[in-house]
Amino acid sequence: MRLSEFAGLDAKMEQLMRSAQAGRIVHALLFSGPHGTGKRSMAWLLAQTLLCASPGERPCGACPACKKCLNEAHPDVHSVAPEKNAIKVEQIRRLTDDLSLASYEGGKKIAIIERADSMNESAQNALLKSLENPTGDALFILLTDAPGALLPTIVSRCLQVRFRCLEAEDCARVLIARGVEPGRARLLAALAQGSVGRALEIDGDADYLPLRERVLGALEALNGPGGVARATAKIGDVKGREADVLEILELWARDLMRVQNGAEPLDVGNRVRLAASRYRGSDLLRRVMFARQQLKANLSWVNALEFMDFALAGENRG
Repeated sequence: MRLSEFAGLDAKMEQLMRSAQAGRIVHALLFSGPHGTGKRSMAWLLAQTLLCASPGERPCGACPACKKCLNEAHPDVHSVAPEKNAIKVEQIRRLTDDLSLASYEGGKKIAIIERADSMNESAQNALLKSLENPTGDALFILLTDAPGALLPTIVSRCLQVRFRCLEAEDCARVLIARGVEPGRARLLAALAQGSVGRALEIDGDADYLPLRERVLGALEALNGPGGVARATAKIGDVKGREADVLEILELWARDLMRVQNGAEPLDVGNRVRLAASRYRGSDLLRRVMFARQQLKANLSWVNALEFMDFALAGENRG
């Protein structure tokens, strides 16, 4: 993958890549922005650029280091992801121990922390110690959809690069260029609200649209406190797709906010306009963010749902 293949790239990212090609880089980066906007791919491209062994243009894509990065198998790149909805302090301690060792191939050691906002407080404090006392050959790249969930002291020690979604029409054009049928491309772009990566994930997920129907059906069943049990039961049994449910609710909330601010909805049909008369998008978005925090604190999925549903039922206009 080349830098030119990323659509809607931030100018700061282009400058950062030029610095990496010249061998100059800060010790900590924070890539923030909606899911599917290229943060993870860019992190690996940056790692490939820094570790490339070519004396010419970097990354060359052909040297052993580039090939290992393309396969996400370079021994000097360490990736951390949530385990059961959270990154725990033990994972960060293992990471910092790995980074303290000499590199295998004599270059930088790079840590990519996916969904960095899922770190619990102990994990964030453990990471902060490394950010405050960086070693010369270590680079931390934090990826997050929700930078507000990180400690301000962590954010302040990182160079932040923001990734953004495209306009739905631009996203559809990118999908069509990648071989997606035009009608489906427009639907996927709307469902993903301009996130190319997320649209491609949805395209390859046969269970996504049925799950979305279940989630929106649960929300529509929530008509006052008496509907809480009914609404929770509709999606309380999902296993392994809790993050997808909350993402669907978050995107729905953002579309509600568009309508309630006088803009056209991204969703097809009139469903979001009907929902806009019952819920404030900002209320739903706030409840989704709080549910994520509860899951990070090890509250069960059903209990987090019930808490969210009771709160929304009290705020339901209809």
